[in-house]
Amino acid sequence: MTSTEITSAVTEGQAIGDSILEAIGALAPGVAVPAAFAETILNLLAKYVSKAVIAYSGASGTPITADSIAALLPNQTPLTPPDAA
Repeated sequence: MTSTEITSAVTEGQAIGDSILEAIGALAPGVAVPAAFAETILNLLAKYVSKAVIAYSGASGTPITADSIAALLPNQTPLTPPDAA
């Protein structure tokens, strides 16, 4: 991956992040989020993560694998399930 491609991925990621923040900023405080809006935000987050991983992989030379992505996570310990009560 070239530096131009890495820069492009970072720039695209920043634009997606800006879109997410703009959309969230338009919400009225205390109002329930409509399902379609939540789906839009989740789709944007997926694109954002994809661009970030591509940029990281290109800049670090680390191939994108399930293990390399898991290594980026802050805590790999699964959460305990909630109580049934």
